[in-house]
Amino acid sequence: MAKSKYDYVIALDLPKPGLPKLEKAAEFTDTPQAVTVGSQLTEFTAAVAADVRSAVSNSLLLAQLAANKAAGPGSDVFGWYDHYAEVLQGIGWESQNLEFEDKVTGGKDLDVHKAIIPVIATALGPAAAAASIVLSVLNGLKDMNTDSPWITLFNQKSEHVAGAKFQVTHVDGDAASGDPQLTLLCFAIDAKQTLTQVLFFKFVSQQVALKQSTRRLSVTRDRLNTDKAVIAQRVDAFVADNIQSISL
Repeated sequence: MAKSKYDYVIALDLPKPGLPKLEKAAEFTDTPQAVTVGSQLTEFTAAVAADVRSAVSNSLLLAQLAANKAAGPGSDVFGWYDHYAEVLQGIGWESQNLEFEDKVTGGKDLDVHKAIIPVIATALGPAAAAASIVLSVLNGLKDMNTDSPWITLFNQKSEHVAGAKFQVTHVDGDAASGDPQLTLLCFAIDAKQTLTQVLFFKFVSQQVALKQSTRRLSVTRDRLNTDKAVIAQRVDAFVADNIQSISL
């Protein structure tokens, strides 16, 4: 008998939650908004309702937690992404397409955020890129405070045994139905020598391999609402430590 989505969520193996902290989780609005979801910079357009944003964020966090648990020492970063995408599809998200690109950059002092800005802009298209909060964040990194809570959070969640990983997610809503649609850009960094300041995408290394995949996924609001309670239950202990607002 095929396993139901509910049973699938309940059966997922997640890490043990740490001690509760004092940070407040992000409060979702109906205006354009950016949040960190673990190692993701996630933005929502005004077409995504506040209640949908919470359910989407919990889905993204569930997939990250399950991938973190499944990834053993020395695991490949894109193996992590495969499991991450598998969980999203397991809870009802449908993958529209997938593209990969590898780049190897030599030399020192690589500002990775400068390298990924055009990649994100191309994936989003001119109209969405012009209004993108995430692109504004990346363009303004040089002026931001390294002690910002969301920067500290993102830095911690981005670390990986093989280098660093982070995702950039643009969430829009279908004009007719309001169904959420994701443009998910996954980046993996393999720095052969010293790796520093993941959030600021500043790396000092003789050679840096930057890998990127773009995936588009969608889910109906009905599908999202069906299991949002059980997903929220599974991630509740992790939300305050992993989902925070980005203030510009």
